[in-house]
Parts: sequence; C-alpha cells; structure tokens
Amino acid sequence: MTAWPDACFVGGDPALDFVNTAGGRTKARDTERLNRFEDALEWAYASGVLDQAERDELVARADRDPVESERALDELREQREALHAFLLAGVEGSECDTAARQRVHSDIATAYREAAPSEHFLAQPAWAVDITAVGARLLSRRLALSAARLLTSDQRAQLNVCGRCSWLFLDPSPTRRRRWCSMATCGNRAKAQRHQQR
Repeated sequence: MTAWPDACFVGGDPALDFVNTAGGRTKARDTERLNRFEDALEWAYASGVLDQAERDELVARADRDPVESERALDELREQREALHAFLLAGVEGSECDTAARQRVHSDIATAYREAAPSEHFLAQPAWAVDITAVGARLLSRRLALSAARLLTSDQRAQLNVCGRCSWLFLDPSPTRRRRWCSMATCGNRAKAQRHQQR
C-alpha cells in the first residue's frame, strides 16, 4: 500500500494535494500513486478529507463490493486529471481542453446536487456529503466541493506550478517567487543539476 508522508502534502489545499497524487520527477504525469482504492482512502485519511470511521467504513465496503470500489477509483483518477488540466491551464494562461473543463464542471455540479448545507459550517465545510447516500463516491464528491471552494476563494490567485514537476501549490508569499513544490525534492534536484552543469 502507498505511504503518505508529509512530503505528499505540499499543495496547501486538499484539492491540490489530490491532483498531486500523480506525477513524478518531470512534467510528465507518469507516476501513479492511487493504484488501489485503498490507496485513495489512506491518502484521504492522511489529508483529513475522511475521518477514521469513514475510512474504515469505505474499506469494509470495498471488501464487500470490489467492483464498485474499482469503478469509483477509475472515476476518481479521471476527475483528478481533468482538474489538474483545468488548474494548470489557469496558471499558465493557456486554453483548457474542453473535455477537461466540462468534467470539472460536471464533478462540481454533481457534488453540490448530492450535498446538503451543514449546520456545523463554522468548524467544518459548509456543504456536507453523507456517506450513506453516495457510498464509494464520498471521496470524489468531497474533493469536488474542495475544488469549488478553492476556485471561488481569493486563494486561487496564489496558485502556481512547480518549475520542475507537474505538482501544483499555493504560494501566499508577498513576492510569489516560490519555484518548487518542495525544496527537499524538486528544489534539491534543480540545484544538483545546476552543479553538474557547472
């Protein structure tokens, strides 16, 4: 099973950490970390998107119905790649693929249709999705709502992409000069490359 150390959570927002569950050392998104539905559930628990009871319930549900969980995983990965393409286009000022934009819209609209206003909005997200209503798609719906929150917040202006890999992150610094998803990974690799070139 995939491990989720702190180095996996550099985005500054759950939606960004979600799109960062794919991608390797280059701009190519050639490393998949959500290989099994359980990987996605462990990531969601580590990121705080699911609590322990929800994770355990979804693990048990996946054991009972592996076909449902496999379908949910496929949809989750498609959702992630569409969201990554949409956000990257916004950061780079390029035109987003129509299918990716429509998928992001569909994911968010579906999540809002299946969510309800939460009376705990002061301490928790304002829109809640019930696990009994959506089952294995709970993670997908919560992440779509997280993406919607990011896209309608002032933080969207802080969005940036790593200069070396495909990971996205928020840069709240006044100068907006952060270049790497992490100095410990891409920053050090860039330094080592410059050293070798010299």
